Amino acid sequence: MRIHALLALVFLLLTAQPVAADAVMVTRAMKATTIMEAFVEDGSIRIELEVGDEDGDAFGSFLETTGEPPAAIPADAGLRVIADGQTLEGVLVQRVRRKRIERDEISGQPLPKPSDESVTFLVLEYPLRKKPKTLMVEPPVNEDGYAASDVGFVIYHQGVAINDFRYLPPGEMLRLDWEDPFYSVFDRRVMNRKYASPLNVFLYVEPFEVRKEMVVRPVDITRFSDISVLPHSTIPPDERQALLDELAAFLKTRAPVTIDGETPEPILERIHFLERGLRMTQVIPPGEPVDTTSAIVGAIFVYPVEGMPKDVRLTWDLFDERVKQVPASATDEAGPMPSFLTPDDPELHWVNFLKGSTLPSDLEVAGLQSRIAIPIVFVAASVLALGLLLLAFRRKRWPLAVLALAIVVAAWGVRPMGTIEVAVPAKLRTPSPEDAAPVIHALLHNAYRALDFRDEEVVFDRLAQSLSGEILERVYLEMRRGLRLENQGGARVRVRDVSLSGLSAEEATAPGTLRYQARWTVTGTVGHWGHTHMRTNAYEALVTLAQFDARWKIAELEILDEERVVQAQP
Repeated sequence: MRIHALLALVFLLLTAQPVAADAVMVTRAMKATTIMEAFVEDGSIRIELEVGDEDGDAFGSFLETTGEPPAAIPADAGLRVIADGQTLEGVLVQRVRRKRIERDEISGQPLPKPSDESVTFLVLEYPLRKKPKTLMVEPPVNEDGYAASDVGFVIYHQGVAINDFRYLPPGEMLRLDWEDPFYSVFDRRVMNRKYASPLNVFLYVEPFEVRKEMVVRPVDITRFSDISVLPHSTIPPDERQALLDELAAFLKTRAPVTIDGETPEPILERIHFLERGLRMTQVIPPGEPVDTTSAIVGAIFVYPVEGMPKDVRLTWDLFDERVKQVPASATDEAGPMPSFLTPDDPELHWVNFLKGSTLPSDLEVAGLQSRIAIPIVFVAASVLALGLLLLAFRRKRWPLAVLALAIVVAAWGVRPMGTIEVAVPAKLRTPSPEDAAPVIHALLHNAYRALDFRDEEVVFDRLAQSLSGEILERVYLEMRRGLRLENQGGARVRVRDVSLSGLSAEEATAPGTLRYQARWTVTGTVGHWGHTHMRTNAYEALVTLAQFDARWKIAELEILDEERVVQAQP
């Protein structure tokens, strides 16, 4: 048995793959035949069960022998609730047939559309005479002592989820912290929720800026400051901003950052109340009240830099008896580098090991010309005919002129054996979409990459090389809007690629201009709250080109369609 376990461990080590910082473990527990949600409150434990028909034998006592609700749960019912070592007596308060709740395959959150499968829905209640320190909820077991069915479960203590969706095995001890249920935990760490730390810090190092993001729990910050936030209470909507201002002022002075040996002053970019889940962390809208026990705040501080720094260090200075380890990561173009900060090792250190330049670069905007492919035989015949014409005029031998014309006509009718491309100025012949594509792609690329710069004056100077002055501000605002995530409080997408996917010629609406209908995609990354995601937007627009001081620019841009390209889930 030990040999088999050792071989299995070696196999896992050899086949393990690196995991990104924002990856999540998909256990499929939310798709189990039976789903259990347990709610631990001051006076009782309430358990809600969705029992699939396949688990009829395991949960038969609930389905058949307990009588009509309300009814006492028999001692041999299978599911046991044990508080401080004592098995609790419970009551079946509801039993109905209904459609199964469809759940997100990663987070387990209920989806709007129910499943087509019918299940038996049970509600059980177990009164509590006192607040227990330990709790075990055990599923029905078979003769070997293993769970008789797959039960996906979550336990909430006073509204705080103790775990993400997991399979419920026998013997899992939960230790309840009634003073602050955020710290209620299972003995086995693997059973606890992913985001179990009250304080987190993340560094993002990008061209022209370093960002420090702190995701903190206000109740825990009270131990380090004069800020007053009590657990088990509610922050009304009209008091949210005052608390955020207090937190911002406090956090600005903590976790100092040095960049290439200097300690710059942090600039608060934004601070929000957050709702944090396995799939997504998003901003809680301003008009909603916030529960203090589960409240999370995200604060982002910015440090402008010239180009890319060489060395960035952050020193974490918020440790106490509750906070002994802080999840952290430093993220650059190569990806996140996660770590944990401790009192013995409180420094998050980033060194620039990136190869090549990470600064935004411009594509060359070539001269816009139409190109005509002429057969080589025709070119040679034309040269010969021109020579004969010159000879005919000099010597007054007009038959040679007739011969020259005949050679040209004959060469035009010969099957081409090769061609030569000849450039024709755009004002003489409208360039084809193939001819215009490199210029339009370069102009779009340069315009989007101009947004990488933090100084707005520099951004406008770079944009002015691709856009005419008449549309500069409008297009700038449209581009900024398309590259911001509103549900993340305005997090900005940094463009990595602009790809032109289609181009067709249109009739110009003004003299001296060229007009095309273009389709392109913009792909970028957005880093926020410890995650880095890809974001792709697709556009269709009418693009008008014109020359300004001998340089081609976009004179008009009319967006016809804009859509988010959904990325495949991992």
